[in-house]
Amino acid sequence: MQGRKAVSMLNGILWDKNITIKKQKRIYNSFVKSIITYSSEVWPLKEKAERTLNATEVDFWRRSAGKFRKDKIPNETIRRQMKLKDDIVDDIRTQQLIWYGHVQRMEKHRIPKKILNWNPQGRRKRGRPRKSWRDGIDREVLYRYLEVDGWGDREKWRLGIGRRGKTL
Repeated sequence: MQGRKAVSMLNGILWDKNITIKKQKRIYNSFVKSIITYSSEVWPLKEKAERTLNATEVDFWRRSAGKFRKDKIPNETIRRQMKLKDDIVDDIRTQQLIWYGHVQRMEKHRIPKKILNWNPQGRRKRGRPRKSWRDGIDREVLYRYLEVDGWGDREKWRLGIGRRGKTL
């Protein structure tokens, strides 16, 4: 994955004791996070991908904290030490909800909306259906106690997913 490559390229900078946590967060948000989450709005997030994303993120923060894996410090301790609020999977899910609301508010003739609401005809393969992007969105809407059709009110939707609305 490209995120691991980015973290390894920053190794010398991350182990530097002169760089503050604030600057490390800026490096993470501007460089590493943007590489890891590129086009993540449309990924169907599965458990393996979530584990990989979290491992890459914690690898960055562990190096930033100057800790080795052999020290066996739990990930949550590293997160507290680096004063982190959310993990990368939560950020991706938030971006997916933003994208979902944006597409749902589009007019019916727009291609992204047609694709999102498309239901293929015919029989499906045997076995359990694959988890789709839409299944993840539905699960996240329930998890965050949002209304299923709440995307119509943009300000309320933004507040529900954790984004601030417009301020005067």
